[in-house]
Amino acid sequence: MTTPPDQMGYADALEELEGILNQLEDDGIDVDVLASLVERAAELIRLCRGRIRAAQLSVEEIVADLDQLTEPQTDPSSADTEDT
Repeated sequence: MTTPPDQMGYADALEELEGILNQLEDDGIDVDVLASLVERAAELIRLCRGRIRAAQLSVEEIVADLDQLTEPQTDPSSADTEDT
C-alpha cells in the first residue's frame, strides 16, 4: 500500500518518484500498470513542488525578518523638524 502524499515527507516522495522512474524505463511495462504509475508520479510531483514552494516562502520570510534586524532603525520622535 502506498502512503498518501499528504502524509509523506519530501525525501520519501522523491525516493518513490525515482523508483517509479526506474519502472517506467522498463520497455515491458504493462499499459494498465503504466497508467497507475504515471498517476502516482503526478501526485508525488505535486507534493514535491508544494513542499519546495513552502520552503521557499519560509526562507524568504526568514530573510526578510533578518533584513529588518540589520537595517538601521529610525526613531520617529528624533526626526528633525523645521521651526518657521
